[in-house]
Amino acid sequence: MNKKYYLNSAIVVILMSFFRFIPGFGAMTSMGMTILGIFLGALWGWITCDMIWPSILALVMLGFSGYTANVSEALTATISNGTIQLILWLLVFSAILTTTGISKWFVAKLVNSRLCKGHPWRLSLFICLAVWVCAAFGAGFAAILICWQLVYTVCEQVGYTKADKWPKMMVCAIIFFNALGALALPFQAGVVANFGFLAKASEGTYSDYNYIQYLAFSIIFCVVTMVIYFLFCRFILRPDMSKLMNSIEVEKANKLDIRQKIAMGALIALIVLTIVPSCLPAGPVKAFLMQLGTTACVLLIVGFVTFLRGKDGKPYFTFKELANNGIMWPLLFMVATATMIGGALSSADTGFTATVTSVFEPVLANASPYICAAVIAIATLALTNLINNTVASAIMIPVMYPFAASLGINPLMMTAVVCFCANCGLLLPCASPAGAMLHGNKEWVSTKEAEIHSLLGIAALALAAVLVGIPLGGIIFR
Repeated sequence: MNKKYYLNSAIVVILMSFFRFIPGFGAMTSMGMTILGIFLGALWGWITCDMIWPSILALVMLGFSGYTANVSEALTATISNGTIQLILWLLVFSAILTTTGISKWFVAKLVNSRLCKGHPWRLSLFICLAVWVCAAFGAGFAAILICWQLVYTVCEQVGYTKADKWPKMMVCAIIFFNALGALALPFQAGVVANFGFLAKASEGTYSDYNYIQYLAFSIIFCVVTMVIYFLFCRFILRPDMSKLMNSIEVEKANKLDIRQKIAMGALIALIVLTIVPSCLPAGPVKAFLMQLGTTACVLLIVGFVTFLRGKDGKPYFTFKELANNGIMWPLLFMVATATMIGGALSSADTGFTATVTSVFEPVLANASPYICAAVIAIATLALTNLINNTVASAIMIPVMYPFAASLGINPLMMTAVVCFCANCGLLLPCASPAGAMLHGNKEWVSTKEAEIHSLLGIAALALAAVLVGIPLGGIIFR
C-alpha cells in the first residue's frame, strides 16, 4: 500500500512540475499548460492520495506559474476569497446542528408520525425525506448513519434479511437523497462554491445570486427528482413491501433540550437573515442587510450562540467545540484550491476556456439553447461520477459560461442545474464522500448493487434536469 501511495504521490509531483514542458494544444498558452498541469496533479492527488497536501502543493506551484506575482500572493488570494470565507464559517455554523443531535430528533419525530404507520412506500419516502431535510441543514452525514441504523432496526423487527431488496434500496436511496438535500438551500457551502466558480468565470459579472430564486428552483427540482426516483424504485426494483405492513417500533423523539432549542433558533435566524433581504423593498433595512452580507450574518449567529451561558455560568457552545466538529479541513482545502485554480485556468491568458469551447463548439455552436444546456448537464453528470463533485463543478462552470453568454442561456440557471448534476457522484467511491460511504457499506450492498442503484439515481436526476430543471430555471432565474 505504501508503494502505491508513494507512486501516486510521485505522479502528482511530476504532473505539477513537468506538464508545462508538453507543447500546447488548441489555444493553450505556456502559462495555461503550467496551470493545467498543476490542476491535473491536484486532481490525481485528490483521487488517489489525500485532499490536503496536494492542495497545498498546488497553491505553492501556482505561485510560480505566472498567474500571480509570487507564492505569497497566491496563498493570500486563496485565503481572502469571499467564497472560501463563507464556506469556512458555514462549516463552523453546521456544528451547532450536528453536535446537538437535531438530526436524530427529527428522524425519530418523522418516523413515529401517523402518516407512516401501515404505509410502506410512505414510510420509505419519509425516511429519505428525513435525510434530505437533515442534509439541507448541514447534518447529512449524521442523518445517513442514523437512518441506515433505523433501516437495520426495521429489518430486524419485520424479518427482512440482507439479501432482500427493500433494505438494499433504502441504503442507496438514503445516499441519493443526501446528495439532493446538500444543495437544497441557497446558503449551503456547495451552492456558494459553485456560484463562486461562476463569479470567477464571468470575471465578476455574476458575482451574486438571488436566494429566493434558487430556493424556489431547488425545492421544485428536488420534488420532481424524488418522484422520478421512487417511480424507478417501484416499477424497476419492485421490492417486496408486505412485511412493512406490520407494526414497527422505533425510538421516540424526546423533547428538545436547551442546546437543541438554541440550534433551532440559530437555523431560523440564518434562514431569515439570508433570505429576507431578497424579499424586502428598497430601503434602509434592505440596504443594511445587503451591506452586512451572508458571511457576517453567519459569524454574528456563531458569536451569539457562544455568548449564551447556562445557569451554571458555562457556555452552551464554545467556538473550539464548533470549529473542531464543524470544519472539514480536507473539504475546505480542496474547495479553496479548486476555486483558485479553476479561476486561474479559466482566465483569458491561459487559453483553456477557448480550447475546451472549441471542443464543444462543433456540437453546440448551431444547437438551440435548450440542447446546449442539456448537453452541459449530462456532461457534468458523467464527469462527476468519474472524478469528484467539486472538481467537476470547477471544470464545467467555466466551460459552460462562454456558451451560455453566446447562446443567451442564463448562467445563473445553468449554474443551479450544474449544482445538482455535479453533486450526484455516486457511481465510484472516489466520486464523493457519500459515494465512498455507499460503496463501503458492503455488508448490505455489493459493489454491483451499489452501481445499479446509483445509475437509477443518476438517470432520475438526468431526466429531471433535462425535462424540468432547464425550462424551470429559465422561468425562475430572470
